[in-house]
Amino acid sequence: MTEPVTWKAMSPAEVCDLMDFWAAADWPLSEDEVQSLAVERFGWTIEVEDGVSYLMNTVSGFTIPDVSTIGSKGPLSYINLRVSDVIRRITPESTEFLADNFAFMVREGQQRWGKPTMRKPDGADSASWNLPTGARIILNCNPKSLSAMFQTPQGVEIDRKLGD
Repeated sequence: MTEPVTWKAMSPAEVCDLMDFWAAADWPLSEDEVQSLAVERFGWTIEVEDGVSYLMNTVSGFTIPDVSTIGSKGPLSYINLRVSDVIRRITPESTEFLADNFAFMVREGQQRWGKPTMRKPDGADSASWNLPTGARIILNCNPKSLSAMFQTPQGVEIDRKLGD
């Protein structure tokens, strides 16, 4: 008999609280300011490799803890992070785990931000909310993990100009 495989995911409230925190931030912010806020508020860490600082969510204990913070030289455009473990071998159980957690996160998001726009890009499920501040929250369910993205008002404006 094989051992049952278990995976971790943030609770729906934790994911939405995280997105609410970034939504309430005083944008525009630089990458350094975002990293400092994340360390202060969430206890995340900053790792430096080849002179470049990387934000890491070491608190959740996920298999891959990196947090993408992308922006051109000025204000940050988005913060993207995994909100579950990355699953190495896709099984019916792992697919169910991710789908269930995604559904609960979307339900929590709907209670907070209203009805989401649902999409299915490239075999993934995506729920997004455009906030009154001009920012956007996107929750993604991919075959191997769940992720959440906070797009700053500046990032949304860049996408708008590019026609996305």
